[in-house]
Amino acid sequence: MKNEFVTEQYLTEKRNQNYAIGDSDFPIIDRLCKKVDVVKRVYQVYSADLSAKLSSEEIEHTSYQELLELMCSAVTLLKDYKFLNTAFKLNKLLYERCALTEKQAEDNSRQLSALMTACLENRPGAANERS
Repeated sequence: MKNEFVTEQYLTEKRNQNYAIGDSDFPIIDRLCKKVDVVKRVYQVYSADLSAKLSSEEIEHTSYQELLELMCSAVTLLKDYKFLNTAFKLNKLLYERCALTEKQAEDNSRQLSALMTACLENRPGAANERS
């Protein structure tokens, strides 16, 4: 059993899998979501269950961008506003840290807005509300 979770290693694996998400990924993505939403930082190493940080070093900007892609994938798959909210926060965080240009941040915002529209259109009962 692994005693630690190495964030950048996980994100690299997800990137190499085209951000495919399986059942075992949901608790991890949910925990990473909370790190962004509450602490506004994601660290390089956590305990295996992501309950405690084991390093004081943040992940690299490229890993934050990979996390943004993973959140977008989670939104597309699950139509969950929690992941969408985290994706918007990551986009803002990356822009504020000069890891994205203004144009890149705006492009991301447009993509996230399109995902939000898709979530609204595909939520249960949405078709009945339009009738």
